[in-house]
Amino acid sequence: MEFRMIRTGKVSSINYKKSSVRVVFDDSPGIVSKELKVLLPHTKEEKNYSMPSLREDVVCIFLPHAPSTGFVIGSYNSGKNLPPEIGKVKYIFFPDGTRVKYNMETNLLEVDCVGDINIASGRVVNIQAREVNITTEAFNVSAGESNFDHDINCADVITDKGSMNKHPHTGDSGGKTSLPYE
Repeated sequence: MEFRMIRTGKVSSINYKKSSVRVVFDDSPGIVSKELKVLLPHTKEEKNYSMPSLREDVVCIFLPHAPSTGFVIGSYNSGKNLPPEIGKVKYIFFPDGTRVKYNMETNLLEVDCVGDINIASGRVVNIQAREVNITTEAFNVSAGESNFDHDINCADVITDKGSMNKHPHTGDSGGKTSLPYE
């Protein structure tokens, strides 16, 4: 078979540790490549890592002086795997349903994760906005110290000693006061 510098095919196996794949070529059904390195945007101080999926359509390039040495330079959309959204958007959709999307027209960043999300910092995490809305079934805060520079409005505060709404005080005459909000 004549040498082809650029070939297309489908990923048949993945070596995550070596950032390489094997490919079954479209022009040679049944023929599987040697391991081909997957090109990554950055590999030194800044690192990006994203491997193609099994059976994903890819484009491969081979060195003319070493025809068995090649690289996967990317994947492409065939008629079967068109992008779920088009336009001025950038996104990553994961197989489990998790997605990260940025709309460049509306300036909206969306993160929709089917699992847990962890944010960690060795220093400070700042959230700055005109308004922050949190909708949840439970809200837990563990802190060595809490500081608020505004009033906090809530239905009840529950501590390890119980509910503030159900907490009576001793009045001036020595008797118990009525509970708040009665």
